[in-house]
Amino acid sequence: MLTSVVVVASDADTQARLAALLPSDSVTTIAAPDSIPAEMPNLFVIALPALETPEEQVIERLRADGATESIPIIIVSALPMVYLQSVPYASDWTIAIVEEPVQAAVLADTMQFLLNPDG
Repeated sequence: MLTSVVVVASDADTQARLAALLPSDSVTTIAAPDSIPAEMPNLFVIALPALETPEEQVIERLRADGATESIPIIIVSALPMVYLQSVPYASDWTIAIVEEPVQAAVLADTMQFLLNPDG
């Protein structure tokens, strides 16, 4: 089954790098934080370079909207885990945090877990 994924990052190189790491059975759309597509994907991969960034605002908007609050999100970040675990949305079961530099296998396993939480 094809999985639609939107990769969100302000930096074009980061967008391309993360999109290239996704499994080949993914239909990938690349978006800047201010240009999220109207059609929602099965999953978001959001590069989070820092807190209080446009990328973090995307996460907060997705979680605040009843129509998108349950779409899984993988946050990819080099920020210390202690910072990332302290944000309000970090305890949401539909969000996973993957440390940079991310590996394709870790990204694929995390996608699988979020999209199939029951096994």
